[in-house]
Amino acid sequence: MLELQIAGRSFGQPVLGEVLATIERGDHICLLGPSGIGKTTLLNAIAGLDKTIPAEAIIGREKLRVGYLFQEHRLLPWRTLNANLRLAGASSEEAEAHLVSVGLEGYGHYLPDQLSLGMARRAALARCLAVKPDLLLLDEPFASLDPVMADGLKTLIAGILDANPGMAMICVTHDGGDAEILANRLWYLDGKPARLQWDDKVGEPGLIGGLLGKLRRLDLAGS
Repeated sequence: MLELQIAGRSFGQPVLGEVLATIERGDHICLLGPSGIGKTTLLNAIAGLDKTIPAEAIIGREKLRVGYLFQEHRLLPWRTLNANLRLAGASSEEAEAHLVSVGLEGYGHYLPDQLSLGMARRAALARCLAVKPDLLLLDEPFASLDPVMADGLKTLIAGILDANPGMAMICVTHDGGDAEILANRLWYLDGKPARLQWDDKVGEPGLIGGLLGKLRRLDLAGS
C-alpha cells in the first residue's frame, strides 16, 4: 500500500534519520515517542505536506486517498459544516450522513466557531471521511479533550476502523492507552536523529504498557 524510504529531515539540525517501513491495508498504527522527537514531522512527510521530502521517498502515496485530522480542526470558519465537507468532495446528502456518523446530526448548518473543541474535532473527522480515505492520519486527536470527550472520540474512531477493514491508520499519540484501543501495530520513534526504534504488530493488548515502559526507560538511559 505505502512504502517509506525517508533518508532524513533537518531543521537546521537533523530531526529525522532514516525511516524505512511498509504500511499495509488494515494496519492501525499508533506512533509514540518522546515529546518533540519528530512524530508530527514524520506524519507530515507521509501526508506529502513537507515538500523537502522527495515524493519518491513515499512510494505509493499518489495512488491513495489520504484523510488528515490535524490537532487544530482547520475547518473554514466562514463556511458551514455541510459546506466544509462539500469542499472535500461530498455531496450535501453525503455530508449530512458523515456528520451523523460522528454524532453531529442536525449540525450541518452550524459554523465551526459555534462548536465546542470536541465537536469541532468530530466535524474535522467527518471531513476526513468525506474524502473516502485509504489512509487516515491522526495527529494527537485526543489532545486537550476532557476524558469523556476523548473516550467518546476513541470509540468513534475504533468503530470507523472496524467498519472499514481496508482502511489504514497512523495515529500520533503520547498515551499507550490509545494504542490499547486503536492499534494493531506499534511504532516508537526515538533517537538523535529520530528513527523507528520499534515497529511490530501488537500482540496481547495488555502488554503495550510494559513494552512502552521498557522503551521509555531505554530513552532515559540514553539521554
